[in-house]
Amino acid sequence: MDKILIGKGNTENYILLNKMNRHGLISGATGTGKTVTLFVY
Repeated sequence: MDKILIGKGNTENYILLNKMNRHGLISGATGTGKTVTLFVY
């Protein structure tokens, strides 16, 4: 299944591409690529 890595700590966290029609939240500091991430995916 296709997925996008969204976070990594003790475990890796992914968004499954077949769930991308759902609502989501992208947060981060200024200049971290939030808008670019939305445009790319």
